[in-house]
Amino acid sequence: MIEVIAEILRGPVFLAGETLHCRITLTNKLSDENDSTNNQETSEKISWASVQLHCQRYVNEQKVNLQQQQLSSAKSNDSLATNVDIVPLDSTALIATKGETGQTVYTSKPCVLFCDLTLQPGETRIFSYSETISTHVPPTFRGSYVKYSYKLTIGTQRVNHPTTLIRVPFRVLVVPGTDLDKFIRQDKAAIASSQTGITVDNPFVSPNRTEIDSLTTALDALQILTSRAHQHVYNITNNRGRVCRFTLFKNNFKLGEDITGIIDFDHTDVSCLQYTVTLQSEEILNQHYRRKSSQFPNLTSFTKQSEFCLSTSQTYLSLSIPLSCTPTFSVDLVSLRWKLHFEFVISKTPRSLLSTNNDPSTSTIWLPSSSIDVESMTWDLGIKILPTNPCFANNVAKVSCTTVATI
Repeated sequence: MIEVIAEILRGPVFLAGETLHCRITLTNKLSDENDSTNNQETSEKISWASVQLHCQRYVNEQKVNLQQQQLSSAKSNDSLATNVDIVPLDSTALIATKGETGQTVYTSKPCVLFCDLTLQPGETRIFSYSETISTHVPPTFRGSYVKYSYKLTIGTQRVNHPTTLIRVPFRVLVVPGTDLDKFIRQDKAAIASSQTGITVDNPFVSPNRTEIDSLTTALDALQILTSRAHQHVYNITNNRGRVCRFTLFKNNFKLGEDITGIIDFDHTDVSCLQYTVTLQSEEILNQHYRRKSSQFPNLTSFTKQSEFCLSTSQTYLSLSIPLSCTPTFSVDLVSLRWKLHFEFVISKTPRSLLSTNNDPSTSTIWLPSSSIDVESMTWDLGIKILPTNPCFANNVAKVSCTTVATI
């Protein structure tokens, strides 16, 4: 009996362009009835083992109209995939997507770990695997129209036994656009110039650095994209005048950050009684793949802040971005956008002013109205959400980075 343990190092969350490292441990475990046999009888031979990364796309066929050949390929797999699959005995090839439904949109080059490996009783062998994830891939995403899922698949086969597929799921975050590629090219140019003797001293960079650290480069790019603070002021109005003034200090945020702003009700034309701000995502299906032309984007609400603001001059907004969210992205099939959705409850009548008296010996009592004629209005503000450090996202990851199987 061979026990195989596949463990993705550092955690199950990675940035596109980062190098994934995995440790594969194989141990020849003996049952009690085999303890009295000799070593040669209990030694085990493994013919081969290979590793490959792949991304599967699953679509909601009731809402998404794909090409006919794509649908037929999705239906050709008649079994659901698990973390351990058994392939027929007559098959000796690694088919990483065997048993998977949906379409394969990304695969790495298969890597052969070993061939013809013999394990003595109680012997353990450890193998290491590393692969750089492409920057031109969709992120891990679970939406109403489409789902993208990443897995590391290990295929192995004992002599005279069927092939076993061992899968370890992981999550991929993508920096939208070509920003990451630009920073990687700049990093490569900086390293090349340092090797030719043309250097610029930087006290924060190791002078012995000779290769690209993709995670460091990606985090530098994210820091530059999200640290550009510039105050944006928005006057929110309706047909009767200004409702409030909203101030936002930046439009690009990272997962786990707080969206902070100021809502000012001074010097307005309309009296606001209550406001609600909701962080929402929009899953927008490409019009070429819609079943109906009137198909609307799929809205998902996350954090929310609501306050009563009658006679309030100024208040503050603070919304947290969950680490489990998917950042902004766009591919040929679907795109994901983020926005702040404002809802205001406003009075239809002019604001009642409190009369004052200059005589300090007298007082004025103001009683609120028993009923107020109100109406509601909405306003949306688009924002951009980018990935964060994968080490932070590992803390809320819902997938295990270790799979154990027996072959």
